Amino acid sequence: MSAPSKDAPARASAAQDPQKAYVDLAERIFVQLSSRVYGTLASSEAKKPDPKALAAFSFKLADAFEQATRETDRMKASIEAANKAAVKLDEVDLSSVFSATKK
Repeated sequence: MSAPSKDAPARASAAQDPQKAYVDLAERIFVQLSSRVYGTLASSEAKKPDPKALAAFSFKLADAFEQATRETDRMKASIEAANKAAVKLDEVDLSSVFSATKK
C-alpha cells in the first residue's frame, strides 16, 4: 500500500469547495505544462509562450475536463440521483399546516 501524497489534505478540502477544486486542477495542469515547456529538456530554440497565456490555457483545459466529467454515465447517474433526492421548496404545499394552526 502506498503512502498518501503530500497534497492529500489539499485535495480533501478542495473536494468540499468546487471553486477551489477547479483552481487546484488548473494549478496542477499549469505546473505540469510549464515544467515541460520551460524545463531544461525543452528545446532552447523554440519560442516559449507567455506564462500568463499558459495559465489561461490551463484553466481552459480544467474547464474542458470538468465538462467531460459531467458527461460520463456515472456522473449523470449521480446528478440525477441528487436531483431526485433534493427537496424543492417551491413545490411543497404547506397551506394545510398553516390553516391548522389558525384555529
